[in-house]
Amino acid sequence: MKAQEWIDRYVFAVGEALPLHERKDVEAEIRSLIHDELDARSNGAGEDVDETVVLEVLQHFGRPEELAARYHAPRSLIGPALYPIFRIVSTIVLTVLFGVWLFGVAIDVGMYQRPFTNPLGMFGDLIGGLLQTFGTLVLIFALVETFLRGQLEAEIAAERKKEPWNPKSLPKVESTERPKIGELVIGIGFNLIAILIFNAYPQWISAIFVRDGEITRMPLLSENFAVFVPWLTLLWTLPIALSVLVLIRGRWQPLTRWLQIGLSVFGIAILGWMLVSGPLLAWEALEPVATIIIAIVFAVAIIDVAVQVFRQIRRQARDMQSA
Repeated sequence: MKAQEWIDRYVFAVGEALPLHERKDVEAEIRSLIHDELDARSNGAGEDVDETVVLEVLQHFGRPEELAARYHAPRSLIGPALYPIFRIVSTIVLTVLFGVWLFGVAIDVGMYQRPFTNPLGMFGDLIGGLLQTFGTLVLIFALVETFLRGQLEAEIAAERKKEPWNPKSLPKVESTERPKIGELVIGIGFNLIAILIFNAYPQWISAIFVRDGEITRMPLLSENFAVFVPWLTLLWTLPIALSVLVLIRGRWQPLTRWLQIGLSVFGIAILGWMLVSGPLLAWEALEPVATIIIAIVFAVAIIDVAVQVFRQIRRQARDMQSA
């Protein structure tokens, strides 16, 4: 294995143990410190160092999680020993809770044909449940941290003395990308707005005429369009869950990329269904325009999925070659 890959693995492991907003700067500093140490050992000759020297330097820097702990303020409720476990448990529990809520909504809408009569209340209950569950998890881990901190630290120290850390145990750098936080947040906002309008205020999607001082409102969507609203709501809700998961983890990973591709395929299926269904607009004269627009979006979405699949396959092939 190339010496540089061990450095990449070490820096990646340190970054994984840090909060998202601190990773970039700390990773750059750690990488610089490692290269400075390597330069010092090569007497500034600028020659490429071999794998053995790099592993010795990494051994000198110590465990990635211990080094990461020096770069951020200690958490008052949950310390470094428990925080990785807390992050994993909370992510799994909150994701499962959201999935159960989403499954219930899908059953109500798809099987029992129950419309969203109070979407704000439903989302309010969901957010309240998530916050309550998260608060309970924080309380449990905080109590464990408070009463068992000494025992945990002693056990960890004893375990590390038994098995000294070996840099060769570093996992390979996953094919990951840092998320564009602003882009994800904007996407969540637009999806929430679409869910709200199409379920709670469909009357807003209307044409307004003013004749002789009187305002006339005429709906733009046909009755047939209402069939697609539950499916569109699901299509807008799932990306919200995916975006939240990516924000929590702080990285795009292969699994989340494939989930994103799956959601794109789901959207293409809905667009195809809309193309072959009855009229979508209440005005017959505008129906051809709507069909053309949907057909264009349909074609662009297919191309986009093909590009996403190609890029993801190329990433994974590159990872397999470097493994």
